[in-house]
Amino acid sequence: MMTGYGDIRDILDRAVDHADIGAHGPFWRLLTRDEFVAFRVFGQVPILKSVSGGGFDADESNLVKSLEGRNPFGRDLGVPGARFPRMPARLPPVSKEDIKIIRDWITAGCPA
Repeated sequence: MMTGYGDIRDILDRAVDHADIGAHGPFWRLLTRDEFVAFRVFGQVPILKSVSGGGFDADESNLVKSLEGRNPFGRDLGVPGARFPRMPARLPPVSKEDIKIIRDWITAGCPA
C-alpha cells in the first residue's frame, strides 16, 4: 500500500498527541498536500525540491531534519549552529520507523 499525505498527517499527529506544541501548532491538520509541500514554518519549507530538479529530496527536507534533530534543528541536542530544537520540541522523538516512512513518502514525490 502506498503511503499518502493522510498517513504522514497521522504520524505527525501521533508524535504530538494532544500536547501544546508551541508557536506553530499542528499546522498540517489544516493543510492539503499541496499546501503542506509549499508551507513555510518560521521561514523553513518542510519539503525541499532536489537541487538537480529531479523531485523531492528527503535527506535535505526540513521536515526530516526537524524530526532527526539535524541542523538547523537540534539546538536542544547540542547540534552546533542549530537555531531550532528537534521536533516535536519537549516531546519524545518520532520513531526511526516513522521517519523512514516520511523519507520514503518524500522520495516518492509526496503522493496525496
